[in-house]
Amino acid sequence: MSKANLNDRSNLGYLGEEFQVKLVKCFFEDRKFFERIEEIVDQNMFSNEHLRRIVGFMKDRYNFNETVTTYFEIETIIRSKVSDAISVEQLLAYIERIKGMSLEGMDLVEDESEKFFKQQNLTKAINKVRDIVKNGDFSNYYVIEDIIKKSLEVNTKEDSAKRLFENVESVLSEDERLRIPTGADKLDATLRGGLGKGELGVIIAPSGTGKTSATTGFAANAATYKCEANNFNGYNVLHYFFEDEENNIERKYYGFLTGFDACDLHLPEIRPLVLEKLNEDTEIRKMLRNNIKYERLISGEVTASQIKNKIRKEIALGFKPDLVIIDYFECLKTEKGDNTDSEWSKEALTMRKLEAIAHEFNVAIWVPVQGTRDSIGAELVGLMQAGGSIKKVQIAHVIITFAATDNMKLQGKLNISLGKFRAGRIDRNKFFNVSFNNGTCRFDMSECDDGTGNTYENDYQSAQFNIAKRTKQMYNS
Repeated sequence: MSKANLNDRSNLGYLGEEFQVKLVKCFFEDRKFFERIEEIVDQNMFSNEHLRRIVGFMKDRYNFNETVTTYFEIETIIRSKVSDAISVEQLLAYIERIKGMSLEGMDLVEDESEKFFKQQNLTKAINKVRDIVKNGDFSNYYVIEDIIKKSLEVNTKEDSAKRLFENVESVLSEDERLRIPTGADKLDATLRGGLGKGELGVIIAPSGTGKTSATTGFAANAATYKCEANNFNGYNVLHYFFEDEENNIERKYYGFLTGFDACDLHLPEIRPLVLEKLNEDTEIRKMLRNNIKYERLISGEVTASQIKNKIRKEIALGFKPDLVIIDYFECLKTEKGDNTDSEWSKEALTMRKLEAIAHEFNVAIWVPVQGTRDSIGAELVGLMQAGGSIKKVQIAHVIITFAATDNMKLQGKLNISLGKFRAGRIDRNKFFNVSFNNGTCRFDMSECDDGTGNTYENDYQSAQFNIAKRTKQMYNS
């Protein structure tokens, strides 16, 4: 290697090929290391073409299913994806070389490579900021802030070791998971009260099953739900939607308030009654007005990062949301990834961004996802019927699904399934024949069953009583 190459630190070549081979071995055999720095690893920083391809395959697989590739898997990927026989032979030869290499000095290799990738990541961020500043567009301040912040967040990503029993009181606090109910009482009971602040909730459902009406109902119920946690004033809600017109969403809220179907509010025999109710100085009217802010966004032109900036702006204006509705996921413009990122990978980045927003602002977020074609008219929808990347369902804290046959739609019925609940055990996961009024955005679960005809108590207190009863039985046994 020439002196010029040694002085060129724009890629890993200055550290030598043996270092790079050993680094890839660390990726395979120290899974936590790879998981920790995968987001900042750039395969193009490897000076050897074959190592670049191997690392690229590893990143693609990790972005698809969040697993670190094994030797067997990488060999299978090479044989299936590389068409040139000579290239296959050369790549497999490198895999054998990686397998046989000693891990001696791996701590030094990991430390040096991590510093290198962090520096490269920060350099890219600085260059992006420099380009924005050159254009003199100061309205992009928050974009600049996000670029630098994201770079630093990734660069400081590391395991944070803690000790047990240091904050027992906080962990066991009743408010440890602050829940925002949906208004579907039996679902809320299973969710131990609703979707928690800081959590991302996903609704998987095909077109025509009431996703927009349901999330509008979630918003209205949260805004009018009084409890000690919100000083009996209801929760603040930001409601973003893409495909509906503003007056259609307003009608749904008016339907919730008045009890009249949204599509009937204009009828001559109903309109006077509606106006009377809407103009009454009632508590529920005040809470809906004070606690809900809504905005129609242009489909395909707004990213999750831009929604984050909108939330930040509302907070700066004095409106701190507890719940955010984004209706719906496929209308978001996907987050920008590397040029090598697939559309599925970008979808995962977008969902990950929403999860990060929920955590950063301590808000609950509900976002519907379109179901696949085979979910249309199905009696029950499962996790695998979310269109696009499977990582969308891997990232969420809570996942519920809506399903309705054509006949059920005519009867105003839904089948709801709880597919994922990170916060605890799922006591019940199916709710058949749920009555749902699409025009008033209200659920009635009083007559729903679990698919076998069995019904359950319909309130959170009963669910808590049953938990306590089971616990007592466990200790007495």
